[in-house]
Amino acid sequence: MGCVGEFAAISDSRVFSEVYKSAAKWHCECAVVYFLASEQRKFSAVASKKIGNSVTRNYAKRRLRAAFYNQKDAIVSGIFILIAKKQIIDMSFEDIERNLKWAFKKIGAVK
Repeated sequence: MGCVGEFAAISDSRVFSEVYKSAAKWHCECAVVYFLASEQRKFSAVASKKIGNSVTRNYAKRRLRAAFYNQKDAIVSGIFILIAKKQIIDMSFEDIERNLKWAFKKIGAVK
């Protein structure tokens, strides 16, 4: 799994459940962004089978991780889960970054 910058990977299903239940959520064109304010710095990119086959899902997750990594210095500490939408495959990387930046701003995750 690894990590993104100084953000650790989320591996415990209880953390996922807690974030889904009580986190701030924002839908953008490329993903659904969940943010739970915390002293911990955790991150996970998720792509369901609705996205496509394993190659396509991994491609979507790589793009989300890269866009998140480029903005990691501008966001506050917390737990982030990004769930890819099918449109991410056809979007340019700049559009993905712009969408995530907007989503982080809307859910109050920007420093």
